[in-house]
Formats: sequence, C-alpha cells, structure tokens
Amino acid sequence: MRYKHFKPLVHNFSHSFMGGCNYVDDGFVFEDLITLARSRRGAPVIIQWWPQTADHDPELNDRVLKSIGYYQIWLPRLSESLGVSLTHLDNYRTELYLTINRTVIVKAIAQDDKGRVYNYDVKY
Repeated sequence: MRYKHFKPLVHNFSHSFMGGCNYVDDGFVFEDLITLARSRRGAPVIIQWWPQTADHDPELNDRVLKSIGYYQIWLPRLSESLGVSLTHLDNYRTELYLTINRTVIVKAIAQDDKGRVYNYDVKY
C-alpha cells in the first residue's frame, strides 16, 4: 500500500465531485453546493466521504444527496485502482465555504492513520 497515492485519491475525487460532469436530475451538483455555501456566509458545507455515513448536512438537497450516494459507491473502487486502502484513511471530507471577499473555496481534506494531513484546494 502506497501512502503517496492518497494525494491523487483525495484531490481527484473531490475535483470530480465538484466538476462539470457531475450532472444529476437536470442540474449541476456544484451549482447547488455553491448556492448553499453562499447562503451560509462563511459556515462550511461539509461532505463526509470517509468514514462513510448516511447522516449528511440537513440542508443538502435531493440532487446533492443522490450524487453523494453515487460517489460513495465509487470511492472504494477508485482507491483500489490507485492501490490504496481506505482502512488506512482515518477521515476524508470535502468542505465549501464563503470567504470574506465573497468567493467560494473548496477544500479536500483527509488524514491517514500515520497522522499525515492532506489538504488541497479544488478548482471548480
């Protein structure tokens, strides 16, 4: 198992989730998330990927929740293709928040079982 492959897993997975190909029920998921992040005025929108949970932010709409379900199914397959084991990942989430200058920032944040933190900005 190669810990260095957590970087592409964490970054690429969040990038894909926030990308233009994530189109569900006649809408782009990233548009819904950005709208929610703007409405919160700095409070983060957090999507917990690992450990997987059925409890998500109550303000996420059905389109986003449906997409999260698809991506939760894909995460183990992607990690396997990269040669990493999710059992070595303690925490992984995607956060969106509005900055003081009114831009929305997206971060992919994870921590492995050795304590290393992976924190990447995700362009959308």
